[in-house]
Amino acid sequence: MRRWHHEVSAEWLVARQQVITATDVVNLLPEYKRYVKAGSPDDKIFPGFAALWCKKHSNVYLDTSSTDAAARGHIMEPYAIDSWNRQADPKFEHWDDCVIVNGIYGFSPDALTVRQRLCCRDTEKSVKHSMIPSHAEVMEVKCYMPEQHMKSFIEGHMDHKEIMQVAMAFKVLDKLEVARILWFCPGAPISMFEEHYTRQELNQEIGTIRKVVEAYEKQAELCEQKVPNIKAMYTEEEIYMDYIASMQGGEFMLK
Repeated sequence: MRRWHHEVSAEWLVARQQVITATDVVNLLPEYKRYVKAGSPDDKIFPGFAALWCKKHSNVYLDTSSTDAAARGHIMEPYAIDSWNRQADPKFEHWDDCVIVNGIYGFSPDALTVRQRLCCRDTEKSVKHSMIPSHAEVMEVKCYMPEQHMKSFIEGHMDHKEIMQVAMAFKVLDKLEVARILWFCPGAPISMFEEHYTRQELNQEIGTIRKVVEAYEKQAELCEQKVPNIKAMYTEEEIYMDYIASMQGGEFMLK
């Protein structure tokens, strides 16, 4: 049995905490619908928005490890892009552990038609959208297991759940005109397929992203107003190190 394992950059995870991503928007959609149904109140905090606000402003341990399906997908990305480049145009460059940012909006591309190091230094995990050339195209890569891969293959052009990621790319890169999704599963009988989208096609999804994020910003203001005067006097890291010291018979902070 294959064991897949991948480590991402902790700095990249921190950079993603500073923005709202497509994943955040998708997770917020049910709560956003409840928010709108309630009349978009200015004096009520909705749990889903509060949870995301807390997540974005928390200083806790970030798990950089991924295993199994998630790790497999990440490891396969450059092979998928190379397979595309050998057979199709335009040519793409693999991007890794980097967030492209436009205000509160951000996305982590799998590939662009420009090299990552031409837009940011190797140590940078966040780059402003203005650093990306206007002619660049974006590609998102999905490396599912065969069953999910085939389900994606037979879905309609506008039915793919992954289009929200592409819509976020359009929101962040305001000059972007074409973005692609590449599905890659080398063990499947249909091992690769691609869909491409224009800004106009995803105009509704881009608008949804804007509305959800605007609602989040209003809810975030309410959360900030609720912050009490008392606070923890220890960080989670300090408590964890204290725990380790106590397990090893050493001295710890609490006297």
